[in-house]
Amino acid sequence: MRETKYELIALDMDGTLLDSGQRITPRAKTAVREILARGKQVVFATGRCRPQLEEYLECFPKMRYLICENGACVCDLKTGEDLFRRALPQQQVLHVMEAVEKEDVLAAFFIGNRSFMDRRTFLRMEEFGLESYRAVFAKSAVWVEDLFSFYRDRPLEVEKIALFFPSGNLNARDGLHRRAQACARVQERIHSLPVTMAVSASGNMEITGEGVNKGTGLKLLCGHLGLPLSQTAAVGDGENDRELLRLAGLAVAMENASASIRAAAAVTVPDCDHDGAAVAMERYML
Repeated sequence: MRETKYELIALDMDGTLLDSGQRITPRAKTAVREILARGKQVVFATGRCRPQLEEYLECFPKMRYLICENGACVCDLKTGEDLFRRALPQQQVLHVMEAVEKEDVLAAFFIGNRSFMDRRTFLRMEEFGLESYRAVFAKSAVWVEDLFSFYRDRPLEVEKIALFFPSGNLNARDGLHRRAQACARVQERIHSLPVTMAVSASGNMEITGEGVNKGTGLKLLCGHLGLPLSQTAAVGDGENDRELLRLAGLAVAMENASASIRAAAAVTVPDCDHDGAAVAMERYML
């Protein structure tokens, strides 16, 4: 058996461990279980909140830690405790709300590791490119009548804001352009805020607190475990994976990642529909 120097692998979910049908393939499940059986750590590092991950976590009862909400929350799955949780200041949340209220936007507030969403938007999932996530949101979200009014009445701690922009009844290229324009307008309105913004290739936006990202989540978890970052590997495909890849001892990009993310990685593996994450686990952890 060949020796590997990596003791922990952090896996992005959407576009990485999950295929385009949001499934973990049998080959990837086998790799995760084998790594855990050897006493090493496999950690989901995702923009999702914990309830959006339950069906996947059920497959891996030996998994101990979770980096979720783009690093705003680091969980110990055994004790149920948050090792780290960082919320956005209330005034920053209100500023973001003001910046988007004139836009056609679907917003989700991540509060206490749950996603809160506006009930009226559920019927418009397809317009926002979220039809494939309808079942996930239906099962895991807390639905309120008006999200912004709800927050103004109950200013709870928000760890992450997700903003989705519609493409409308346009062709794919024009739809992406429209999303990108709306996203750029919002970015301009909030550019002075001390927050972390990650914009996806499709033109949607995730906002967390200043200096909060998947990479800082990994660093905090490694500090808790007494594990050098040099003994970690990370696999990702999106802009919100950039700092995770930068801080990990080994950065692995998916073939379906953008050119800039692939350039930031040490190695590239096949895309999410061809078991790229499983290849990375087999090659560097087993």
